[in-house]
Amino acid sequence: MRSVETSDYRKVNESYRRRLIYHAGIDCGFFVELNYMVNAMLHCLANGYRFELYTDDANFGTGIGWTEYFVPFCDEVHESFHHKYNQHRPPTWRRILRNTARTRSPSFIIWKLKFLMKSLIGKWLAFRAYGEMVWLSQDVASEPDKFYHIPALGLNGTYTEAYAMLARMIWRPQPEVQQQIAEARIRLSLPKVYSGIQIRGGDKASEAQLIRGWRIIQALHPQDGDCIFILTDNYLELERVRSEFPKLNIVSLCQPNETGYYHHEFELLAPQERKESIIRLLVSVDILLHCSAFVGTITSGPSVFLMKVRIDDPYVTAIDCPQDMLLSCLSLNIDDRAIISQKYMKQDT
Repeated sequence: MRSVETSDYRKVNESYRRRLIYHAGIDCGFFVELNYMVNAMLHCLANGYRFELYTDDANFGTGIGWTEYFVPFCDEVHESFHHKYNQHRPPTWRRILRNTARTRSPSFIIWKLKFLMKSLIGKWLAFRAYGEMVWLSQDVASEPDKFYHIPALGLNGTYTEAYAMLARMIWRPQPEVQQQIAEARIRLSLPKVYSGIQIRGGDKASEAQLIRGWRIIQALHPQDGDCIFILTDNYLELERVRSEFPKLNIVSLCQPNETGYYHHEFELLAPQERKESIIRLLVSVDILLHCSAFVGTITSGPSVFLMKVRIDDPYVTAIDCPQDMLLSCLSLNIDDRAIISQKYMKQDT
């Protein structure tokens, strides 16, 4: 699949007079944040905003931000007010009122009103800092039905096609990460042809039904001796599938001390530990970007990213979503995707 050249993107991006400064790495896992960021880039291209980035406080970094792991693709800003006043777009009033009715508490309404006040303060601080009206992360709208026609970037397609092209453009790891990718491939003795899956555990259980590894591996229809790379956060599950499929060559970067990813625990790690964990995740995803076949889940950030980037690949599928629904499903919010996942897994039992 084609990607956009960074130099071409910069030229188009910097031609826009209006600015949107996006704050990445706020409060979600790395690939959820990455997905939000690509959506913001697409929103800017569709509406004529210059995309700029703030990641000084990113929860995936050690104070450097995006360029700690990837080559820069746009201008960055460093004003500290973005930390508090530049936030993810809040739920719609419809969703707020639905939650209010469900809980019989006004807390959601109060939270939304406080957010709107902070947003106004953020706009004022941005105007004072830059001397012009600036849009922020909360101004980004999801536009999965948009069609993108930007000849200078070779973009002439749907949201999913445009997403994949931009995602491939920004996926340019720094030399340190590239070196670790190369070393991991050698250490794992990866063959030219290998398959991949993701098994998610940990705090994902609070959002969606967890899916056992053996079911995902079976969806690959593997043959004896096949090599399967597994992205997982639970070493016990890795050992379990190794015992269940002794004739497969199952490899992973999962560490023996990993018992499931919990985002709140990750945020408490020392900066260097967070960095090592993120690099291991990036190395794993890069390996999966180049596997011959991949089976993931529509409820996990890395899987969703991989499936959106490789959406035209017939050998990239979801264990918990029919292939003819995958295209539309990947742009839904996590609540809706979790419902689809649970229903499909029940039907498949």
